[in-house]
This record gives sequence, C-alpha cells and structure tokens, in this order.
Amino acid sequence: MKKKEIMWIFIICCIVGVVSCMITTRVYEKKIQTLSSIKIENNMPEEDNITVITETARITPSTKMVYEYYYTEDGVTQTLEDVPPYFLLDMTLEDMKKVYTDWKIVSFSSKEVVMRKILEAKSNEQYIIGEKNGYVAVYYKEAQHGIILHEITNTPISALPLEEQERLLEGISVIGDENLSKILSDYTS
Repeated sequence: MKKKEIMWIFIICCIVGVVSCMITTRVYEKKIQTLSSIKIENNMPEEDNITVITETARITPSTKMVYEYYYTEDGVTQTLEDVPPYFLLDMTLEDMKKVYTDWKIVSFSSKEVVMRKILEAKSNEQYIIGEKNGYVAVYYKEAQHGIILHEITNTPISALPLEEQERLLEGISVIGDENLSKILSDYTS
C-alpha cells in the first residue's frame, strides 16, 4: 500500500511541476513581449510617443517607409509610402534620429517606419529641385511669376551619386510640400 501512495504522490508532484513550468514559461514570454515593445518618452503627448517594436530593429530594403505630412495652412494631412533610400539601410532608431532631426519618428521597426512632419504651408504648392552655385536648391514654380528661388541647402551636388547629380541639373518637378520634404530629406541626409 505504501508503494501505491508513494507512486501517487510522485505522479501528482510531476503534474504540478509540469503545470508550474508551463505557467512560468507563459509569464516569461509575456514579459519578453512587453520588453520588446518599448515606448520612448519624448516629452510629447501620448499620441506622439515613438513605438519601437524591437530594440535592435534596423531598416532593410523591404522596410516600408511611411511619411506623414500635416499642412497647417489648409489642415490637410497627406501620407506617402515608399521604400527606404539607400543611405537609410541598416540604420537603427538612434541613427534615424540623427538624420531626421526635424521629423517626429512615430514608430520604428524592421517592417515599417512611420515619420511625421508639420509644414507651415498649403498642400498643393509646386517646386523644382535643382542646383544653385553647386548646391541643391529649391525653386517655387508659380504661374504668375515663373520660377523663383526658395532656398539653397547645405548639400553640395558633388556629394551625391552621379545619377542624382544629373537629375538635379535637369530639375526635378515636385508637387506638394510632402514630396518636397521627402526628396530634400533624401538629398540632405
């Protein structure tokens, strides 16, 4: 009789041990999931925090870049999705913060990066990106006044790949501030 009692106690202990291991494993997995989804505080309202999916997330050729542009003059928000430019490949969140200092990075993962920019303009202005004195320059394109210099960036054309230099010398037509900001971010980064 004692052998049967010992056997039952042993079986019950094994079952309790297995159930305890399963519960501990689930709790541990939930903690890992919580740690890999971090909110980074930026002294911004809750909706403007950056969500990082993993601490070691890096931009890959398949990362979807989402650019959100908010125009204050007409209250329009436009979203543009694109592939990452070549110079962003393998960057981390910290690298992106250094390159895009005038953007809010809303979320960052290897699958998708969402960036937001507030623009003090209307959503349908026309520009030409070209060259002025060896630097990347932006011109307004207006029906009444023609082409007017808007700004000269600090980016020398010689710092860009030859193909991009040729495009800039021909002039790149751009409609809307969101497209202008995206292209300028690509050239001035």
